[in-house]
Amino acid sequence: MREVSEHPVDTWDALFRSIGTGAEPLTGYYHFNYAVALPTALAGAVALPAGSPVKLRVPIPRAPQFNLRIWPESELLAAVEGRVAGAPRVLARRAAFSVHSFADGDSMLAACGAGGPVTRASIERVGGLLRQTVAVPRSVLPPLPPGWPADGDCDGFLHALVDFAECEVKGRNGHAFRDLFAALGVPGDAFARVRARAGAMGRRPFVLVHTDVHRGNLIVGADGGLALIDWELALYGDPVYELATHLSRMRYTRRVERRAAYRAWRAAVEDGCPGALAGHRHALSVYLGLEAVQSLYTDVIRSMYLLTRSPDDPSVARAVASRIHAVLHAARGPAGLGRVPDAERVSAVCLEWLRGRSARAPRRGRADDGAWSAA
Repeated sequence: MREVSEHPVDTWDALFRSIGTGAEPLTGYYHFNYAVALPTALAGAVALPAGSPVKLRVPIPRAPQFNLRIWPESELLAAVEGRVAGAPRVLARRAAFSVHSFADGDSMLAACGAGGPVTRASIERVGGLLRQTVAVPRSVLPPLPPGWPADGDCDGFLHALVDFAECEVKGRNGHAFRDLFAALGVPGDAFARVRARAGAMGRRPFVLVHTDVHRGNLIVGADGGLALIDWELALYGDPVYELATHLSRMRYTRRVERRAAYRAWRAAVEDGCPGALAGHRHALSVYLGLEAVQSLYTDVIRSMYLLTRSPDDPSVARAVASRIHAVLHAARGPAGLGRVPDAERVSAVCLEWLRGRSARAPRRGRADDGAWSAA
């Protein structure tokens, strides 16, 4: 945790300025996050002890958008405060930054590892968080964007997700990589295949869905309790989508864990959202396919950022090839891939594409500039 400067810090703007240009942020795709000690002069106003860790979040300029977002996170956090265990409090909000309370504990990622086993008790606690999220009433949520699908319109909700993925993930961010995707065997109509396969998605009541319930966003407290953080990707939509994103991103490695997670979700929505299970098995299959295809595009692009930084490092090349091979394999059905190249072939394709890109004029065009400047 970073200590603030020696100069008096008696306003939130002063706290922001005290970070300085040399501070190392915590990880984040859309924000620079800084853990700082709460100054004495500001502690009383937010009813926290002086020196408590707080998180200062600064939006990353021109960060490539890989996830649909409909609300400012600070507005949503104000709505869920006191309703979902451990959701951060918004202590201050400015145009250039916000300050949130810091969840006490370690992430489940740190506690269990990326693919380590997850206990049944922990999965049941995740179910408790989902139950609390489902119970947040629509009346306290921020206004929805114009044209957002009406309550229960699951067809419209799916199309909103696919439209975003086609326009932003594949279009704006993936434009510079189109030759790479073709060389990897990814059909150009991968998202259209997901849309065509969906058919009728049925009608289910909309609820608040966090959409990013994974190990890095679950904080394990000293008593074993869980807190759910990072609400910036939350949506108002089909409750089945919450289960799909959780199963996709939580990286359960055992079938018994996935079954327990399904049961925990089912219990949560049965209690708080009658009608949420209507046609849910077909919808879950569609959303899982969409997650696989969107992860394919997102992970290939982000992996290539890493390779660009260290093109001559064999360990980076191997890690990138392994990750891209994994997402190609996961998306082979939904995306309509033929034979998936092995990791060695993936590495050769990526390095060949990178060499070809270096020979061309780089940083040309809006999509290219925005994506590569965030690397």
